[in-house]
Amino acid sequence: MSRQDDLAGVEAALSRIGRVANSRRAARYRAELSGVDLLPTGVATLATIFRVGPARLTDVSAHLELEPSRVSKEVNRLVDAGLVTQESDASDRRAVLLTVTDKGADAWRRYRKATDKQLAKTLVEWSDDDLHQLSTFLTRLSAAVSGEAT
Repeated sequence: MSRQDDLAGVEAALSRIGRVANSRRAARYRAELSGVDLLPTGVATLATIFRVGPARLTDVSAHLELEPSRVSKEVNRLVDAGLVTQESDASDRRAVLLTVTDKGADAWRRYRKATDKQLAKTLVEWSDDDLHQLSTFLTRLSAAVSGEAT
């Protein structure tokens, strides 16, 4: 096979993985396992606030590479669900800091655990060496795609 064929194969595989991973069926499965029923953007927003919070909406938007108006809608849903709080930024009273609540942290951990369980089930027949190689290559690909140094 040529390099072009391999590139096409990588692109096709990534597209299929993305389609399946973001499917309604996969989302329902993770929601059932975790007890966390959020849209994918809500999960990503909660995860970002969990990892980088307390954070301003603009920082969360930048991390997600989404428009602030889109993230604001998700934040409102998370606040209404009691998963995130909004408080005035002491350094700039015009700004709001987003923080994950204990309930939100628990929801994120349960969701993460369900996702890990789903992936472990998918890769159960892979050897430890194969799994390590996959992790190495995907981490390297992720860094290259995002423009990070490898």
